[in-house]
Amino acid sequence: MALNDELYSRLVNLYQDLDDNQIHDLNARLILLLSEKVSDSLELKIIIDRISAEIEKLKNS
Repeated sequence: MALNDELYSRLVNLYQDLDDNQIHDLNARLILLLSEKVSDSLELKIIIDRISAEIEKLKNS
């Protein structure tokens, strides 16, 4: 749990004082770097599907 809290805090700090374009650039860079570390393409598909489902749920609320 502490690792998750620390990770969350570090991610929040990355976004401070960024404009929308910088946030989009940061998100793209994070996605590319993290996807390099996840070598299992099926796992990447599962992650993308999960995020997609969460977005749809938010749109429908």
